[in-house]
Amino acid sequence: MQETKSQLSGNLRSVVSGILGFCCAHTVFAADELPVAHQELVSAFIQSYRTSAPIAPILEGSLTEQEAYQIADGYVKALIVTEGPIGGYKVGTFEAGTYDDGPVDGWSGPITAVMFSSGLHASGHHVSINCCNFSFVESDFAAEVGSSAINEAETDLEILAALKGFRPFIEMPDILTTVSGGSKFSGVATNYNSRRGILGDVISVPATQVGLDRLNSFNYNMTNEHGVVLGEGDIKDAYEPIYRVRALRDRLLERGRHLKTGDILSLGDMGTIRPLKPGGIMLELPRFEGNIGTVTYYGLDANGPASVSVHIDQ
Repeated sequence: MQETKSQLSGNLRSVVSGILGFCCAHTVFAADELPVAHQELVSAFIQSYRTSAPIAPILEGSLTEQEAYQIADGYVKALIVTEGPIGGYKVGTFEAGTYDDGPVDGWSGPITAVMFSSGLHASGHHVSINCCNFSFVESDFAAEVGSSAINEAETDLEILAALKGFRPFIEMPDILTTVSGGSKFSGVATNYNSRRGILGDVISVPATQVGLDRLNSFNYNMTNEHGVVLGEGDIKDAYEPIYRVRALRDRLLERGRHLKTGDILSLGDMGTIRPLKPGGIMLELPRFEGNIGTVTYYGLDANGPASVSVHIDQ
């Protein structure tokens, strides 16, 4: 299998290099079009997705932001056939205020991506340690849309009122870029490595200032089945959840995507990532130790601690 993946990676590298050379020699197309060269790149990425073979590097400047999202849309449209309808969206990590004064390094805002419904699972889901090219257990946090009114909501309390609630969430992406390559462009073009997420039960948060304060002040930890703490932190040191919801919503609306009731919104890592295997692109991080990963949230649910777990099959 390893030999097959290596051969695929080499073939993809040749395909990507040739296609990018073709793309960059042509003008930028309208957002609702997908030129032949991008269609071929989409096909290469889909093959990589299905085999968990790493893609060839896409370097800074090889694509524009618009082109990357064009490719992502084509990639998602093709995968919906096998992966099911869109179940929600995710937003990439970014510091509050980063894009307030305009584009940064060619990007007009934070990265967003689609999550397929087939990749969203209930707490207790089993994942093979050999599931992916490179995956990890991430202490994430999610919101669930309760009303389409979120698309017009202006204030923080209006946004909160349009949410059904929040969900304990573990994201487990499949990183298809290699240690030596990769960029925001490759991340966007390949749907930001979205693969699977594990969901806990809905936590209701009242659309009041008290609710907002609770949302911005809870803490969490990640443990294994032996109770060993693998990581912990406070949401205030990561981000304000409603700020992330607003940013994700605004970015989607810019591209004509409206949120709908039931959409799951992944708001990003709260501070703990534990790779399933050593090596890969996160050499500095310790590996996940154990067979069950649990992220527990304290001070968010009025009924007590809330958690979500994933079983790692060795």
